[in-house]
Amino acid sequence: MLVMREKAILTNETIAEWTEKAQKVYKESMRKGKPGYEVLLGVEETLLRFRDCYGTEKECTIKCYKRHNALHFDIAQQGSHINPLAHEDPDVSYDILVRLGLKPHYSYAVSNSVNHVTVPVQLPPRKNALFLHLILSVLLAFLTGWIVSLLPPEIRESYIQPAYSEVFKKLSDIFAALATPLVFFAVMNGIIGIGDVYSFGKIGVRLLKRMLFTYLIAMVVMVSLGLPFGLVRVNASASGGNASAQLITLVLDIIPSNLVEPFRIDNDLQVIVLAIFVGFVMLLMGKRISRVREICSELSDLFNNMMRLVCKTLPIFVYLGLSNIILGRRFEGIPKVSLIVFISLVGAAIVIGITIIRTLVTTRCSLKQLFSAQLPSLMINLTTSSQVSALPESMKCCKEKFGIDSKLVDFGLPLGVVIYMPNGAIMLGALAWVLTVMSGGPVDVTTLVKIAFVATVIAIAAPPIPGSAFAVMPILFSACGTDLSMMPLAVIVASTVGYFLPAINGYCLQLELLMTAWKSDMVDKGILKPQRKTGQ
Repeated sequence: MLVMREKAILTNETIAEWTEKAQKVYKESMRKGKPGYEVLLGVEETLLRFRDCYGTEKECTIKCYKRHNALHFDIAQQGSHINPLAHEDPDVSYDILVRLGLKPHYSYAVSNSVNHVTVPVQLPPRKNALFLHLILSVLLAFLTGWIVSLLPPEIRESYIQPAYSEVFKKLSDIFAALATPLVFFAVMNGIIGIGDVYSFGKIGVRLLKRMLFTYLIAMVVMVSLGLPFGLVRVNASASGGNASAQLITLVLDIIPSNLVEPFRIDNDLQVIVLAIFVGFVMLLMGKRISRVREICSELSDLFNNMMRLVCKTLPIFVYLGLSNIILGRRFEGIPKVSLIVFISLVGAAIVIGITIIRTLVTTRCSLKQLFSAQLPSLMINLTTSSQVSALPESMKCCKEKFGIDSKLVDFGLPLGVVIYMPNGAIMLGALAWVLTVMSGGPVDVTTLVKIAFVATVIAIAAPPIPGSAFAVMPILFSACGTDLSMMPLAVIVASTVGYFLPAINGYCLQLELLMTAWKSDMVDKGILKPQRKTGQ
């Protein structure tokens, strides 16, 4: 069904008009769904590429068809046989789309000297559909447990329980198999992207250091909240050895002996370290290996899409896993799941408080000024659970209400949306920590350090999309030695607690950007006037 058709020369006014119409079409198709900023950014960038490649002598046509629960934007224009989205130029806006996970999945073709680019936009299911499916899975699991309990014990123990356990194990293996290459390429490509930080100069490095410092604060908060509940053996390792010696052994063990062994033995910590090493080498080599970087980016897209497809089975995964726990009558320690919620939410509140205090001390502005400026983007973040959806409003807040230099905002905000997830790191760390304790007792200091390190790396590597925590949980559990049978509980907790974390991260990110700009004199300090002390 044709829902949009326009034809005109690509002027600035035409591009703006068409992107707004494309966004409107998306919003109407979604009814009460997302505002469609992703579509606006993607279509706008594609049209700009068309104009750069083919000029404004010939008219351009844009059509939009709706079929198979997707919108298909077809953009066509006469010109040289050049793929506009593969065309290289100094503009970094397309790279920003890639970092945000918004790189258009397109097809390019030439017909009768006319260049065609078709960009499909999948229409997601109704809001909270995944959460409702997970609730249904939990109810079905308890119903299954009740029905099976009525059967003779020999049938339950000899046939039904082993069958559920085996199917669940196979599905867990699929998640784990995809998680390792997904995180490897995500970490490696993230390291390569640091080149953009250094190309921005000292300001970019300062912003990156500030973000990493907040990750350190987040892990200290997580550990501080968990210690009073007896979740760790402080004085010795679980094996009875000295804690310091165990930490040294941990550092030595994460260094791979060769490039293949970590993948063969499925040592996820070594895979992460290897990804960091390869990423830095590729960063130093720069443009000399541009083709290799492109291949790595495409492989990352491949595994991301594979994981997204597998994640559609999450309700089945939760049903099988929870049924396995119920049939095995392994209810001991399940009340401790509430500790994950406590550590995640209280930890996030503390990180927000610390970030606000740091901002108030740096800028000497009032809390009311900061909050009123951030409220519109915060509301979009809360309703969509996606920093990407709130990106335009966040940029407006930073540029117009905070007065931050647009160059820093255009660079720092998209970078932060991708790598700045300290509150997500708290939740991931709490999941691995508490569920490890539930399956094997209090962890030692070495394991706790490992959990904090892996949770930080995983949070940075996770794609900036709702539900990304599900994709990285297998490698988190595997690297930390957490029983994979506990993953269904982790999915249930993450699907609820994780809904609020993008909004919290986005709120803190804007403050981090403001502090960086304030220290670097890249902000109009007249917009946010510092509060003067009484009597001065």
